[in-house]
Amino acid sequence: MFGLPLWLLIFPVLGLLIFVHEAGHFLTAKYFGIKVTEFGFGFPPRIFGIQRGETTYTLNWIPLGGFVKMVGEEDPTEERSFARQAVWKRAIVLVAGSFMNILTPLVIFTILFLLPQDTAVGNVVISGVAPGSPAQEAGIRAGDTVMSFDGERVKNHYSLIEMVMAKLDSPTEITLRRGSIVTGLGQNLDSSVVETVTVTPRLNPPKFLVVDEVADADTEISLRDARRYDAQLGLGDTLTQGAVGVIIGTSNVRMVKESYPIWEAVPKAFDRMWNVLIITKNGFERWISGGPDPGLTGPIGIARVTGQVAEAGIAPIFELTALISISLGIMNILPIPALDGGRLLFVMIEWARRGKRVSPQKEGVVHLAGFAVLIGFIVIISYFDVVRIISGERLIP
Repeated sequence: MFGLPLWLLIFPVLGLLIFVHEAGHFLTAKYFGIKVTEFGFGFPPRIFGIQRGETTYTLNWIPLGGFVKMVGEEDPTEERSFARQAVWKRAIVLVAGSFMNILTPLVIFTILFLLPQDTAVGNVVISGVAPGSPAQEAGIRAGDTVMSFDGERVKNHYSLIEMVMAKLDSPTEITLRRGSIVTGLGQNLDSSVVETVTVTPRLNPPKFLVVDEVADADTEISLRDARRYDAQLGLGDTLTQGAVGVIIGTSNVRMVKESYPIWEAVPKAFDRMWNVLIITKNGFERWISGGPDPGLTGPIGIARVTGQVAEAGIAPIFELTALISISLGIMNILPIPALDGGRLLFVMIEWARRGKRVSPQKEGVVHLAGFAVLIGFIVIISYFDVVRIISGERLIP
């Protein structure tokens, strides 16, 4: 790509999402007759601006942001000011940015499902089952092939992992074809046994220290039992179980072209977005309860991830763009001062107080404090991003 580092793709990615977000505010404000004095891409200082009617459209030097400047955002004295509008109109304008960020991935995923894509398809085979795991309790055995998960066909082990992460703490049916992993033994598919079992993937799987003799069954596991799950484990190693407690891989892999008609692509796009939201929620729940980091990252980390994803091709870049858009949409609508959700909170307080506003001075102080905290949070996350980069750790496997 012209010899440029792939991480630079973060700028057009964020640029697109910022434009879409601010366009939501801009279009709804214009629709309600609110006077918009500036529609800016990036943060000042300004590079240049173009005047069209009463609005100046500007391009600014700092590309990681954007804004819509409306008349009287806290002052309702002007006739066409934002603050003078009815509560429901202001709420719509504030929510419109996040709505556009949620709509964008729906469009992206739909297009990706419509276009033919190379998909790895094979047999997802279980090569190990952890002692005491949900898989063992359900009767799953090494050598079994996973055919479907919660009624959906399993194409490869990556898709199975995603399905499991969307079903943590929820009883789920897994359809298996019973088999053997003994080398040299064939399997007649016509006579193989197909069985459906119910498994509840765990939110926080346990970890066990591999020892010669078990003194505490809650924290330790014998070397013999550990190697039944993973033959590579040795004394002193930690056996970390997954949500289900299996080791999986895809055999007989082949690449196939897959695409869907529009009436299937749209529902699949909705399902994909829903799974992203559920997986994100589950990731934070695991983190709060002592589990692994759900992957919090700042601008530096996002740029690095973009570069790593770009190595896999164009389609993954669009998928990442969709995921970032969902994150931006959710983040902006949370009741955090200085963000859209924080401003929306003050509008809702005004509505609950029957039109009595919080003074602009007090609201301004709250937003300023929130902005400072937000910047501090970004700086801290960016520090850990830099530490990961220095250590050579990849942010995605």
